[in-house]
Amino acid sequence: MMIKRRDLLAAGGALLGGAACGVLAPMRAAQAHEYELGKLTIEHPWVRAPKDGETTAYFYAFVHNKGGADKLIAVKSPNVGKVTLHADAKHTIAEGGIAIAANKTTTLSPEGAHVVLAEVKKINPVGWGMELVLVFEKAGEVTVDAAVDAPDAKHAHDAEAMQRWEKAHPEGGTTSPAGGAEEHHHDHHDHKDDHKSMDMK
Repeated sequence: MMIKRRDLLAAGGALLGGAACGVLAPMRAAQAHEYELGKLTIEHPWVRAPKDGETTAYFYAFVHNKGGADKLIAVKSPNVGKVTLHADAKHTIAEGGIAIAANKTTTLSPEGAHVVLAEVKKINPVGWGMELVLVFEKAGEVTVDAAVDAPDAKHAHDAEAMQRWEKAHPEGGTTSPAGGAEEHHHDHHDHKDDHKSMDMK
């Protein structure tokens, strides 16, 4: 099923504007890019797309934990050949999985713990989404729709990186959407400022 991320994100922006004016709006749209799994909430999952000619992508997200300690032990996709979990920006291998601290938020970012998706066989173009299955040691599995961002993005929905990518790819990229369940569109222009909490400089 096609998910019109543009509509959801635009509605989220309207929610923020409405809140500023004292207008109460439905929360569903604003929470559209959050995934609940027991005591865990995965917020703003995103993928830094491979550079032209390369096959390595990177996965990031916020993992809010309201329960006991857990671990991210795997990320699965039929379109990824190899997945490596790293504990920090120095690419230290996270033996046994990436630690998810109890009652805290664990940030997967370009400057922290992250997941390397190597030997990517197929990925939707920048601006679309990529379906991934996150596996936690205790909480179990959850399927997320991760936004596909530019190869040099510093955070989710990095507008400047998107503009650079679009300038270098005026035709919209050399590939078409992967199709099937992964055909999820993410519009990066409808909400340049509503994800400042994701700014991982």
